[in-house]
Amino acid sequence: MGIAFVTAMLAAVLFWLVLLRRSRREIPDSGGDGRRADHARLAKIAALLLLGLGVGFFLMFAVAEMAGGDIAGIQHLPPAAVLGALLWLGWKRPRTAGIVLLAISVPLGVAYVVAAAVQGVRPGELWVAVSIPLVPVLTGFLFLWAGRGERGQR
Repeated sequence: MGIAFVTAMLAAVLFWLVLLRRSRREIPDSGGDGRRADHARLAKIAALLLLGLGVGFFLMFAVAEMAGGDIAGIQHLPPAAVLGALLWLGWKRPRTAGIVLLAISVPLGVAYVVAAAVQGVRPGELWVAVSIPLVPVLTGFLFLWAGRGERGQR
């Protein structure tokens, strides 16, 4: 659970650095001097970094378990493959990847938090339950921001 909390905090910091660092009046709507393109590029890099951390996390567990002789490590490959596909989609079409991530992560995240609350998780541990779905939600918003900035360039 500690890794999820640290990753959620990293996601929140990246979100703040990329999106909230400058005020809206510094980002021209028409793309005039390229500041919007810079924000889109930074948002895309941050989102790809967060997804890449997820892929690396699942691959690390898969390799470590299978290298130790436990064939059950193969169960970590499907999530790594799904995140890898989202990583590729985010590289090619960030707006679509953001929509897919939000469409999947918001309902599953709400269900996870509700299930944790119903099972009687202590209030101090409920923040950890909230931080787990926070990472893909913030990643989805970063991809949406990146897709918004790239839309005018195509």
